[in-house]
Amino acid sequence: MPEYVKCPDAFAPLFEKSEQMLTPLYDTFTRNPEQGTITIASERYVLYRCESMAIELRDQLSSVVGSSAGVVIYQIGKAAGKADARHYFEKTGIQDTILKLAMGPTSFALNGYANVTILPETSPTPDDSFLLVYDQGNSYEADAHLKARIIADGPVDFFTVGYSAGWCTESFGVQLEAKEVTCRAMGDPQCRIVIAPPRRIRERVKEIKAIYQV
Repeated sequence: MPEYVKCPDAFAPLFEKSEQMLTPLYDTFTRNPEQGTITIASERYVLYRCESMAIELRDQLSSVVGSSAGVVIYQIGKAAGKADARHYFEKTGIQDTILKLAMGPTSFALNGYANVTILPETSPTPDDSFLLVYDQGNSYEADAHLKARIIADGPVDFFTVGYSAGWCTESFGVQLEAKEVTCRAMGDPQCRIVIAPPRRIRERVKEIKAIYQV
């Protein structure tokens, strides 16, 4: 069974393989303070404090773009997810579409964004029927709000949700969007996300809310 991702048994071999492919890359983590660099598999990374990114960045953006701040962060996350997906696909040379998708939650865990539980309603087909439903535990965005004792009036996982939409879009070559339907920062027991094609996202969210009585 995979170590980082919880999923239905049918998906377990995919996530096991993605962990086997990605984990060795992160074993190469190197910090060089003298040069002011951190590298993983020869790629440069930067560390940010979670509260700075999850709360302060949104507050600053809100002062500039108002209520659109969350949308901006979502789009930044989506761009990052697409770029990272392309990077890992090129680095590992994988072609299998479903394995590409499986690498997303594995990368999520290794990068410290959150851990993922894939729910049984998931149906990852590269067409208009695509549906991914998952819970993300320990999301850095929700955790930052909880630590700061901020009770949110709406979902707060803008970057991570956008990142997932971007990764899935790049994996399947079809435009996909994501919507967070419950969030721990609002007092919900979990952060639950639905990913589907844009024209079906509202329909899919409604279906999942009905199934889980949200």
